[in-house]
Formats: sequence, structure tokens, C-alpha cells
Amino acid sequence: MSLTHKAIHFMLISNRNLEPDIMKNKITYQKFFLTAASFFLVCFLLQCSFQKVALWDSGEKESGLYYYELEALASRVETTSKKASPPDGTLLITYPYNGSIFPPEIASPTVTWKDEDPRSRFWLVSIKFEDGRKPIFILTNQRSWMPERRTWETIKDHSKEKMAILSVYSLTDRESGIILSEHAISIGTSKDSVGDSVFFRQIPIPFAVASKSFEKTRWRLGDISSYEKPATVMTGISVCASCHVFSSDGKWLSMEYNYGNDNGAQFITPVRKEIILKKEDFFTWSDFPRRGVIPPTRGLFGRMSPSGRYAAASVNEISYAAVMNDAAYSQLFFPTFGVIAIYDSVSGSIQLLPGASDYSYVQANPVWSPDEKHLLFCQAKTKNELHSNIRNVTTVFENRNIHQLNELYNIRFDLYRIPFNNGCGGTAEPIKGASGNSMSNYFPRYSPDGKWVVYTKSRSGIMLQPDSNLWIVPAGGGEARQMQCNRNFFNSWHSWSSNGRWLLFSSKVNGPYTEIFLTHVDEEGKDTQPVLLSRFNDQGYAANVPEFVPVHSDAIRSIKVLDP
Repeated sequence: MSLTHKAIHFMLISNRNLEPDIMKNKITYQKFFLTAASFFLVCFLLQCSFQKVALWDSGEKESGLYYYELEALASRVETTSKKASPPDGTLLITYPYNGSIFPPEIASPTVTWKDEDPRSRFWLVSIKFEDGRKPIFILTNQRSWMPERRTWETIKDHSKEKMAILSVYSLTDRESGIILSEHAISIGTSKDSVGDSVFFRQIPIPFAVASKSFEKTRWRLGDISSYEKPATVMTGISVCASCHVFSSDGKWLSMEYNYGNDNGAQFITPVRKEIILKKEDFFTWSDFPRRGVIPPTRGLFGRMSPSGRYAAASVNEISYAAVMNDAAYSQLFFPTFGVIAIYDSVSGSIQLLPGASDYSYVQANPVWSPDEKHLLFCQAKTKNELHSNIRNVTTVFENRNIHQLNELYNIRFDLYRIPFNNGCGGTAEPIKGASGNSMSNYFPRYSPDGKWVVYTKSRSGIMLQPDSNLWIVPAGGGEARQMQCNRNFFNSWHSWSSNGRWLLFSSKVNGPYTEIFLTHVDEEGKDTQPVLLSRFNDQGYAANVPEFVPVHSDAIRSIKVLDP
């Protein structure tokens, strides 16, 4: 029964009950009509001032302000939908993606859709459950809806064993049930929790802006179950810092940090609430002996080992770097020369890794196996001919875009695996499926059980490539598969959860600002449509380099660096 119908019903009853008094008393008669008029006005205003969202959970008893209206409307829409012709495509659910699997602890997403029909004024959202639970209905005059916490927990609880069907119907009004268009997707919830926090960086773009305003860069530590924004733990620094990584137990943190104007500086420090870094927390790759006219080493792509004892990086490296005035792809960067070296925090030594130290190749981007017995790295022929003056390599400012530069400066990397052997190295072997494929293969990451390797592949380059996609291959090599989670543009910067069931990555599918996504990976290496971590985004910032950390989200409250 609508509010208008209730008002009429009230008037009829009141009129019948008061009629003898009204005929006897003119004042009472006037008061009656004033009361009735006021009631009609209130009902009219309530009708006109429809809330942005009205909810009816048919699995609960009389839920929501518009319970009666929604019950009737849902019934009419259901009847109309069964008789309607196939959807005309003017309505499209843009998020979640069809087939998305959510972690059981994640906070609610925002459901969004596009509707090209100008007649659409209202949208009915329905969530139906294959486990037999009664559906939930939402009526809104917006093109988005974020479930409140209780509703979202209900949806997750009843979509673990079987998928839920989320449908959106476009309507001209709130009463007739006439459908203009409709679209439906399926979503589910995994039994596997994430269990980790997420450490990531936010930077302004394009690169030319970020490089002149390091103090605006932010490092944040977030919890996917929180409805609040992740806490900022480090910001306001005046130098370049990047390539953060945690030990596998979450007890150690490492990051490249230009300390005391030393581009080769990197710190390794215990994780604690208040991290205050001093000179003794840093070592420098610049201590490695220079080779000929090569500039001082900065330790490119430095990465700490899972135990926190070692770090690996490219040394004696030379890189090509171009900066463009393009918000989405504002930098072309790749090493043209370099070999792999190992830093030992116990001895303080930096030594080349035999088998990954051939100066006729560029060897870069080393990563460790979970047991520290092997390293993966990417390798290509040296490209020093790209530099006009090898003694003075500088950043180039380009008017050409990333696609034009890739055609001019094409470089392709293959993935190799080498034994660590306590720093003695060995023979590097190409990874079958991630090498010799006429593509560039880079940024490999082992799964925590050492069974799989996820890496980035593109036609050229080593980072920030528009066509980059995530691929998965057995750690020992084999058939590589393109992952389902990939979006249309730029997919990279990935990280495994400590239980090996979830993978973080960054993508530019929604615009020039990278966003962080999450996908489920099963024991067979099969992944799902991804989930967007929307609360990890801020306007004007690109969110990148996400890392899973097996610590609570308040394990680090601040990171500060004392001047030398």
C-alpha cells in the first residue's frame, strides 16, 4: 500500500468516525480538514522527496521505509521481465565484473552501471541467491549503489557455495513496473580469506610532476575489510623512494631511498609501530666498484630476500629514460646495461652473482624464490647504442608518445632462473613459456608455495606499457596462460598474498590513474574476474606497487627518516 493510499484510507476512517461531531461542531469540522490537508501534504512531500536508495530484503520481515511499494514493484518487474524481449544493450553493469569473486572479509563495493536511455529515471537492483535464500531488492534514482554493511554481509554469506545473480532494471517510474532495459551478472564469495594488509604507494601524475614534488608521494597501509581509507604511514619526503618489499614473515621492510643524495641507498629495517630511520639503517649499492666510464651504481630494482638477510639488484647499470607529457603513460624507462649483485646484511658485502653477471647482456629485476634457493631475473641484449653519450646519460624529454617510442626503442626481455647457492650462483636457464616468445617478459613473482610464477608481458619494455598483461607459468617452466583478471589497459605491479590464494595488481582500465585490483587464484593457478579496491584510490593520485603484508593494518603507524 502506497503512502497516498494510506492517506485516503486514514481520511475515510476519520471522516466516518468524526461525522456526528462535525455536523454538530463547526470548529471540529474545520480542524478535521486542516489535519487531513496537512497529512496529504506530508504524504505528497514524502512521495516527491524519494530517498536515493530504498531497500527491501524479502528474506526479512517488513524491512525498509518503502517495504510495501518495493514488494509490489518487484512483483510487477518480475512479471514484466519474464515477458519482455531480450535486453537492447542500453543498460550495462560496469562493476562488479561478471564472475567476480570477493574475499569473505572485504568491505562492500559500489555497484555501478551505464544507461543510455534518457527515459530512465529509476533503477531496480535485485540480488537473487542460488542457495535458496530469498532475494534482496533496491530501488534507486542514481546510477550506482553501495550496499550498507549488513546487506553486504548477507550477500557474501549466501554466495559462498553458489553464485548470486545481480540484476539491474531501468524504469520510467516507481509504480508501473515497465522495464526499459535490464542487465544481469553473477558474483560470488570465496571461502579463502586474504588475511594480509596491503602496503602501497600513491603518486601524482604525470611523471614530470611527481619527480618535482616528491613530498606529495604517500605510502599507505590498508585493510580490505575496513570501510575507512587506509592510513598514510609515510609522506612529505623530499627525495625519490621506491621498490618497497617486506620479508615473508612481515618482520622486515626494505625500500630504495635516496638518502643523503645517494641514489644507491636502500634500507632494511624491522617492522614496528613507529619506524625512525637513521644512517645505520641504510646500505648503498654505490659501494660496488664502478666499471670503466659507467656512472655510480644505484642498485636498480633492489629486492630484499624473504628472510630479510639478503638483497639483490642490478649494478653497474645504465638505463634509458624518456619523459612525456601524457598523464597515462608519462615515462619510458628500461635498463640497457647491468648485472646482478647480492648484498649480505650480515657481512655487509656486495658481490656479483655468477651466472647473472655477463656484461654482454642486461640482467635486471631479480626476485627470490620463497626458500631463497633460486632467483628469477629478466635478460636482454645490451642496448647502450641508444645513448648519445655513455659518459653522460640523462633523461630525455619527448614530444612523441609511448607507442612511437616503443617502435623506435624496442627491447624485449626473457625470464631466467638461476640457483643462489649461497651467493655462488650457477647456470642461468630460460623459463620455458616466459622466454623466446618475441615478447618482453618481466616482473616475475613466485607464489608463496613456489609452484607458480606470475609475470608481466608486453610487446616491448619493462614497465608502464599500455598492452602489458599478467601471465602465469609453472615455476619450473611450461605452458604459460594469460590471466582472466587482466583489464583492457596496463596490468602490472602484482603481489601474492601469504596464503597464495589472492593476487594484487594495478591497472589503468578506468583512466590514467592506476587503481589496485584483487583476484583469486586456486591451486591449479586459475584466477577469476578481479575486484576493485576502491577505498585505496584518491582523486589526483595513481595507486601503484601494492604489496601484501602478513601484519595487521596498524602494525606501522609512521615511517620517518632522520637527516644524515
